[in-house]
Amino acid sequence: MTRTALIFVTLAACGQRHPDDGPLAKVSTTLDERAGLVLQQDLYGDGASRLVYLDQGWGPVETLWYYFADQGSVLIPREVLVNLEQPGASALFIAPEHMAKYRFLLQQKTPNNPDGLPVGFAQHEDSVGLTCAACHTGQINYKGTAMRIDGAPGLIDMPTFLADLEAATRATLEDKAKLKRFVKRHGGEEAEAQAALERSLAWLEIYNRMNTTETLEGFGRLDAIGRIVNATIRFTSGPQHAIEPNAPASFPLLWDAPRHDYVQWAGFSPNAGAGSLGRNVGEVIGVFGTLDIKRYTTEDDAKAGYKSSAEGQSIAAMEESLWNLQSPVWPEDVLPPIDRALAAKGEPLYAAECASCHTVIDRDDPKRHVTAQIISADRVGTDPLASNNLVDARVPSGILEGAINTKSDGYYGPEMSALTMLLDLTTRTLQAQPAAVARATIYAKTNGLETTPKQGQLNEATEADPGAALRSYKARPLNGVWASSPYLHNGSVPNLYALLLPPEARPATFTVGRWEYDPAMVGYVSEGGPFVLDTRVEGNSNAGHSYGTTLGEEDRLALLEYLKTL
Repeated sequence: MTRTALIFVTLAACGQRHPDDGPLAKVSTTLDERAGLVLQQDLYGDGASRLVYLDQGWGPVETLWYYFADQGSVLIPREVLVNLEQPGASALFIAPEHMAKYRFLLQQKTPNNPDGLPVGFAQHEDSVGLTCAACHTGQINYKGTAMRIDGAPGLIDMPTFLADLEAATRATLEDKAKLKRFVKRHGGEEAEAQAALERSLAWLEIYNRMNTTETLEGFGRLDAIGRIVNATIRFTSGPQHAIEPNAPASFPLLWDAPRHDYVQWAGFSPNAGAGSLGRNVGEVIGVFGTLDIKRYTTEDDAKAGYKSSAEGQSIAAMEESLWNLQSPVWPEDVLPPIDRALAAKGEPLYAAECASCHTVIDRDDPKRHVTAQIISADRVGTDPLASNNLVDARVPSGILEGAINTKSDGYYGPEMSALTMLLDLTTRTLQAQPAAVARATIYAKTNGLETTPKQGQLNEATEADPGAALRSYKARPLNGVWASSPYLHNGSVPNLYALLLPPEARPATFTVGRWEYDPAMVGYVSEGGPFVLDTRVEGNSNAGHSYGTTLGEEDRLALLEYLKTL
């Protein structure tokens, strides 16, 4: 059996530095590389011999801080993760070859990543959790060159990673030889090491059981909202009340996100005021953050908020750093050059077919702002399950029954909507971190992020359906769209060419999980991957978004070429 070779490429620092002198300053400014690592031989046939980073307005310091900034996630004790073996093997679980199996992006050791963990693994006190970068950093391979793209949708298979982490922990407890090796590497007393394993296993068993679904998420997707709701349920009423997270969504791209008036696929989270901080605190709750929830019965008591593991200042600093992140430009030194004449023919087609929802913006304009177009799910015709679940999900109030609802001056009954639960938990978490709230609010106001009415084609709220406007999806500018496959909110269309076909002509099934890129179709290669996405399964529909789908083949190719220029 041949040993997989590890290849890395260094890039000289650009001398750039984040203006904040807080969390980012912990990364040494003497770093002169982004420490990326790629496999020369890849499990799925997508190895690379060199790694490059695209010009997106960040230097190595910004990138490395983003990759490993602690936001407050506490998935598993560090001493467990770094010493755990793979199930069925004696090799370490965190071995690069093994982590690449889940499509985590590999990194060398750096001062803020001393264990050489993949992108997005951050240490919080004595534990390791995930940060935004795990799901929102992409990689595209083409003929032996890997391109790392900051803020692009990741391709990770989170459910399988968590299931295997549970299996590895259980195997270590059940196999005396494994346990002996683990204890030796762990370095502590055997009873202490075994107790850490047992606590980790108990947590993982409950988490994975709560988030079981027949609509498998696979690579590059999660039902993030469903999993966040389940995290709140676990805190408030217990895992027996979990909902099925059956509406997977692709990881959204992050460039220009701080410049949007509304964020998230359903456009329900405003950026004005401390909105960005609340949105990201909700994300921390969903990715293994902890909360100390109280049943407050008076408004004065409620102002104390909930203590949590969320690192408000670091979260605010990350949003500030993302302000400077630009969308990637099609790299003609790696991918085939754009046919400029053909793209010019596609530009008026874009104006006619796409621009009313997907505004063209100048990625280099420092004052650019994005007014999102929110389109009702029934108008756009795409799978409605994610937006319907957001509106319809109801959960037991649990320990919050009888607590004050400061939004209505009433008290919570035995049940509430999932959105109300999320609002309570994020609001109370922010109330316990007033300095971070002030920082986020001032930053939003300084940069002109004000509360604005939602734009687009929304359904009007009615007495029968007060959440009708939220049964919608956001259409955002398409700068960098070439680097964000698969497409539609649920990742049900493999490439841009297929998206321009009539829905009935799009692939009913295709595979996901390969990094290799198809520049002609504009998307990841959709054959030979490890996960089959079946669009006939609930939540996976590839219907709708029929814009541009009546074009002839010549015009379709012209529009496709223009999309590469954005």
